[in-house]
Amino acid sequence: MSRPNNYFTALAGVPIHYARYADSRYAYGTRGKPYKFYATEAFERKLEACFDDLWETCPYGQAEVITSAGAYVNKMGYHGKGRAFDLDAIFWHDRTFITRDYPLQKEFYLGVEAVLRKHFGTVLNYLYNSAHRDHFHVDDGTEVKFYSASKSRVLFVQAAIVHVFDIPIAIDGDWGNETEGAIDQTFERLTIQEDIQDRDVWLHFLARIAETGFNIVQPEPEERTPLNLIHDLYSIIGEELKDSAVRKPMEAALNTFVNHEETQEWLKKYE
Repeated sequence: MSRPNNYFTALAGVPIHYARYADSRYAYGTRGKPYKFYATEAFERKLEACFDDLWETCPYGQAEVITSAGAYVNKMGYHGKGRAFDLDAIFWHDRTFITRDYPLQKEFYLGVEAVLRKHFGTVLNYLYNSAHRDHFHVDDGTEVKFYSASKSRVLFVQAAIVHVFDIPIAIDGDWGNETEGAIDQTFERLTIQEDIQDRDVWLHFLARIAETGFNIVQPEPEERTPLNLIHDLYSIIGEELKDSAVRKPMEAALNTFVNHEETQEWLKKYE
């Protein structure tokens, strides 16, 4: 499809920047640079409503900058229709949210995702596949509703059950008896009695995930200590390499370093 004539440089009052440049000053994880993002007018309105909702729901309020990997792209699929958007990061005054950091801020990540899912049927996240570990993909190609056959929706629900509602189950994208039982347990806790596949129930559940996820998020420390960074490294190894043969050797090497007498002595001042 040809590129839409419509473009935007801000959403819900917040500038949208591109941060995928080779220059490290504007690379992924930075605030990037201003950019024109093209999409249909109808899709832009959906994005506006979504980010308005996020500013209302999130305790940090309106952000300062949003970074994106793109909207319209000359390729097949909803990007090529001007009806898709890739979210890389959101920068508030008091918090930086980078999607690749899912292992370090799961509750906050899932709170943001819950709001995205209230407005877009298709949301692909860190857990979906390796191509989406560094951004959310959203498009309006499917209905805003829960389907148990949808891998992306099931992964999100399972992750929310584990990390937001603290019920241990497998996060594998398969809708089975374990997940159904955990949903029943979660709905009983939230006093929700209807079926998750009802659209209104799905929207209500998403709102509760966002509310709960944001409420249990701890403030970011002003400065991360070496002890914080070591804990982060364990989290990243556990998430990124959980199915890899190199996970155990990596953890063993890190354990050797952390448990070394001189390292332990050095870390004591950060406890």
